[in-house]
Amino acid sequence: MDSKERVWTAIRRAEPDRLPLDFPANPWVQTRLHRELGTTGPRQLLERLHCDIVDLRGLVEPRYAGPIPASRDLGDGVRENFWGWRQKIMPSATGPEDCFVQFVLGAATTIDDYQQHRWPHADWFDFSEYAAGLADWDGMALLASGASVFQHATFLRGIDALLMDMAVQPEMAHWLMDRFTSFYLEYFDRLLSAANGRIDILRVADDLGTQRGLFFSPQMFRTFIKPRLKQLVDLAHAHKAAFMFHSCGAIRPLIDELVEIGVDILDPLQAAADGMDPQSLKGAYGDRLCLHGGICTQYLLPRGTVAQVRAEVQRRCEILGRGGGYILAPCHVLQTDVPTENILAAAETAFAWRGESPAASHPT
Repeated sequence: MDSKERVWTAIRRAEPDRLPLDFPANPWVQTRLHRELGTTGPRQLLERLHCDIVDLRGLVEPRYAGPIPASRDLGDGVRENFWGWRQKIMPSATGPEDCFVQFVLGAATTIDDYQQHRWPHADWFDFSEYAAGLADWDGMALLASGASVFQHATFLRGIDALLMDMAVQPEMAHWLMDRFTSFYLEYFDRLLSAANGRIDILRVADDLGTQRGLFFSPQMFRTFIKPRLKQLVDLAHAHKAAFMFHSCGAIRPLIDELVEIGVDILDPLQAAADGMDPQSLKGAYGDRLCLHGGICTQYLLPRGTVAQVRAEVQRRCEILGRGGGYILAPCHVLQTDVPTENILAAAETAFAWRGESPAASHPT
């Protein structure tokens, strides 16, 4: 099997020749890995880590042709993109992190305030050369990412203000989420059409929970998120692409409803969050969802020894990999606190696993 075939076998919840792997990393980790592993380009690095999926964002994209800069420097390290959301690289205990700052719609009190904002349109992008850029990734599973219903709205409004809107002035929340949803429906319809069936997965990221519970009630999910998410699911399926939904946190109460609207792949199985025990999830959803993730980036990968990483990855393979329907990946984009030797230990252990030993009975 090539990577594309391997990933589609897992999506269909069958057993491929080996576990598909996916190791997304932030730019600083990628730079370090290139230096330490001697790789010279993104495909070479992915192949060194035995990855089967490539996230095309930042690698193959439509040409931006909008009337305002795609990104501009506002001073003091703050950058503003064409949406108007603002980011700044900030130091952390282990390295730099790109953070969202200065929420420009945070003080809005009416929908008219929203309407004064300069909103982007899919016409700002030229998709005519998009398909040509995909040739460099033949054989790999191609993932298109960057859509959101809830989370991107928080980058302009701020999460505290948006949650308050959902509770006390729902018309504000509906208007803002509609704006993002309608843009992404049009943008990704054009992108998937330009790709002419070569995109395998459309990924939407909307973190809906903390490590202990949801940001809002299941009823609010049904009111604000679910119907909009369903439109994006239907878009992916109309283009013969699988749909991956990403949410960190303790989202177990919502998984049945995600299955109901047609989500194919659930990411990232944040095992340290309440209710997200991998063995329980595999038992409850393994025949209805492809599971993606499961390798802890809070404790195991940054703090564990190589031996501990190998042992835990082996357990995840045994629990989640048997019977198919699993793509092994970290629970979060790899950050600067994860040492190279642990990334390699996870990748090599998972790559070597073929499911030949008896099913594991270890606690997770």
